Amino acid sequence: MSGTNTTMTAGKRTASAIVGVLLGVAVVGAVGFTLHSASADPQKKLYATKDSATISVDGKSYPKAAVTLGVYPDRQTAIDHGSTANNKKDWVQYGPSTHIVLPAHTYVTMTIHVYDSGEKLNNPYFGRVVGTVGGTMNVDGQDVTSIPADQVQHTFTLHGLPTTSQDPLYVNVPLLRVSTNEKGDFLPTTDAGTKLQGHTVTFSFITGGKGEYVWNCEYPCGDGTYQGFGAVMGSYGYMSGKVSVA
Repeated sequence: MSGTNTTMTAGKRTASAIVGVLLGVAVVGAVGFTLHSASADPQKKLYATKDSATISVDGKSYPKAAVTLGVYPDRQTAIDHGSTANNKKDWVQYGPSTHIVLPAHTYVTMTIHVYDSGEKLNNPYFGRVVGTVGGTMNVDGQDVTSIPADQVQHTFTLHGLPTTSQDPLYVNVPLLRVSTNEKGDFLPTTDAGTKLQGHTVTFSFITGGKGEYVWNCEYPCGDGTYQGFGAVMGSYGYMSGKVSVA
């Protein structure tokens, strides 16, 4: 009897071990699927358009590329201006995509059409233009190096984690707000490129080697939590995204 019990006990232990392994695999698979779904891009990648021309900067020649984005106060405004909107929530958003793909070792010119209002930056540092060619950006045809902290609607702030495996890349560009009246209605602008409804911001920077970077808005355009950095500010695909240098 004792031999039989020992055999049955060993069998049960083996069966329990197999069940435990299968459950572990299932849990790991479920967690992996969940994380993959959570990290999946909400929009298609936006690829920069390469130019056949080159440009010389500080005596070095670079190929050229360009990419265009928009910043919209809601999804309907994005649709009205021909952009692909993020339709999950009716929040302020960049479009047509928040995952930008840029070529390596290239002079990249980015154009951003901006249609939102604003209040005041938490940190006036982000009102300065940093990391662009010449340290400037062009707003509606005028080159500037900064915007007052209370005139910013959003920022495009591109950066990466300190690492020895990829080249550093940091760009900060503040985006000029669209003025509103006492009722909160948007006032017409002078920028024909946005149908007098926004501003056109253009700037250039030079990419290094291949790498993965992130960008985000540093204007507190979220809800009242975390000093204005909650809700939309913490949701990928709206006011933050990726930059892949390939």
